Amino acid sequence: MATRIITAVVLGILVVGAVLRLPPIGTAALLGGFVIVAAWEWSGLIGWTRRSWKIAYCIMAAVLAYGIWQWGESPLLFSSLNVLAIVWWTIAAVLVVAAQRQRLGRSLGIATNGFCGLVVLLPAWSGTVWLLKNDNAMLLTLFALIWVADGAAFLVGKRWGRRRLAAHVSPGKTWEGAAGGLGCGTICAVAISNTVVLSETARIAFIAVAVGAIIASIIGDLFESVLKRHIGVKDSGQILPGHGGVMDRIDGFVAAAPIFVAGLYYGVNRL
Repeated sequence: MATRIITAVVLGILVVGAVLRLPPIGTAALLGGFVIVAAWEWSGLIGWTRRSWKIAYCIMAAVLAYGIWQWGESPLLFSSLNVLAIVWWTIAAVLVVAAQRQRLGRSLGIATNGFCGLVVLLPAWSGTVWLLKNDNAMLLTLFALIWVADGAAFLVGKRWGRRRLAAHVSPGKTWEGAAGGLGCGTICAVAISNTVVLSETARIAFIAVAVGAIIASIIGDLFESVLKRHIGVKDSGQILPGHGGVMDRIDGFVAAAPIFVAGLYYGVNRL
């Protein structure tokens, strides 16, 4: 527990400090590094073992991420990646339910490939870039929502968790933990909405978008658990003490980011 908390605090300080103090390109370089490491870990989660394939995959992810950094504010590219993310995470939710019912079968083939990894990572990167270039406050808000929800889910589940959320997917997660994370995340969203200049309608929309992003983060977490159980590993990597790999740390974020940004752009009219 202590190691997990220390790692989370260090990461939080690093990321928040970068957003607040570094120029956008510096923060993008830091966050882009996480994307590349996550791509490496994804290649392992889908069963790739050849180092040359994994390196080539990371290079491809880096090139595409750079392209998004350069041209990500194109309305067509931005909208296309958001739609792609929404479609994908809807499919992922269905796969999680199928895995819980032990009826996944060959359907997992939809996810266990390199293309799916790009669909998971690049829309989230696009959303991050959009916020980084247009609204640092909302980028920090997104981080806060996911961190609060994730931390609360862990603590509430550990203390009061009794009923398994998805025993065949991730036995450690409980309904109580999920409710605690969603509840604390919603309280965080309400508190933030009262500090941001928004109309009453936009404030309600913002809270709804935040809740949707938190729910998406739960799906992202469970979906990664499906992949890890399929390949037979506990963590996506060992780079983060107490957490495992980078994908273990950002599995909720990659699902939440495109939902949150699309909601701000189309629903709240914040960006």
